[in-house]
Amino acid sequence: MTSTILTLEKLNELKACEEGVKWFSNQKETFLDKVCYALIEDNRFSWANWLIVRCMTKKQRVQYKVFAAEQVIHIFEKKYPEDKRPREAIEATKAWVLNPNAAAAAYVATVDAVAATAAYAAAATEKGLQVKIISYGLELLKEAA
Repeated sequence: MTSTILTLEKLNELKACEEGVKWFSNQKETFLDKVCYALIEDNRFSWANWLIVRCMTKKQRVQYKVFAAEQVIHIFEKKYPEDKRPREAIEATKAWVLNPNAAAAAYVATVDAVAATAAYAAAATEKGLQVKIISYGLELLKEAA
């Protein structure tokens, strides 16, 4: 588990919305991981996602987006079986993670497509998958600590 402690000052520094700050003030958790899981339990996956991404480096954000997109790409592909762009975007972005210099152009052109795929399907995912995605993000933060 990550030991990052959240405070009202930190949330204000991150420019959290007023409603989010109020939610945080009305609960007892302060550790990032526990706050994220409490948000999911309160059906606020998008808030947990917003929070965790703001604690990551650029490379961690890219790895997190790829992981999330891979978890839900089947939803997109089922609805749009002929559209290969999101799958190609995932592969190009994975190449950037392995070698940022060699694949920089592909990364710039595709990372938004990966994020869009993940965002498209995130709302349609079940709580178990949301926990899996957030847990992966927390692991990325833990590895960097």
